[in-house]
Amino acid sequence: MKLSTRDLTNAGLFVALSIALTRFAAVQVVQGTIRLSFGNIPIYVAGLLFGPVIGGLVGGVADLAGYLVNPFGAAFIPQITLAAILRGVIPPLVMRLLGAKNSFWQLKTFLAIIATEIVSGAFLTTWGLAWLNQTPFMVVLTPRLVALAVQIPVYTIATYVLIVPLRAFRAQRSAGK
Repeated sequence: MKLSTRDLTNAGLFVALSIALTRFAAVQVVQGTIRLSFGNIPIYVAGLLFGPVIGGLVGGVADLAGYLVNPFGAAFIPQITLAAILRGVIPPLVMRLLGAKNSFWQLKTFLAIIATEIVSGAFLTTWGLAWLNQTPFMVVLTPRLVALAVQIPVYTIATYVLIVPLRAFRAQRSAGK
């Protein structure tokens, strides 16, 4: 896969947006376990627009660079970095699995985000936080599942609202090359 300068530039913009939304526009609800932010949405959008490779790069770079900018007082947690990478990789793979046609994009987006958040949010991030805080996994998982029940529909709506015009814009730019 050849990465164009335009794709890398766009990926950098999504990284910056993810860092800003995660590190500076977030609300810590339950200290150490639940942080509400929109920082995952640029990662989902990057993956859905540019594919799993760029989506994974955006997730990984955003997490690592964001940690350097503002670590939230915590140590580096590899499980959370892997979760961020998978947030860019899983949605485009689920979309490919469900079919490339433009029909039912809302449902496909919802299913892609649910699959991603089961792996990344409910399992990997919870595992990392439980490990960091030396707390049993199930104790950390319970409030996170409640938060995910709220976050998944919000992520789905925001991702869909952004992806539709961005896909059209990208197709228009590609046709005009």
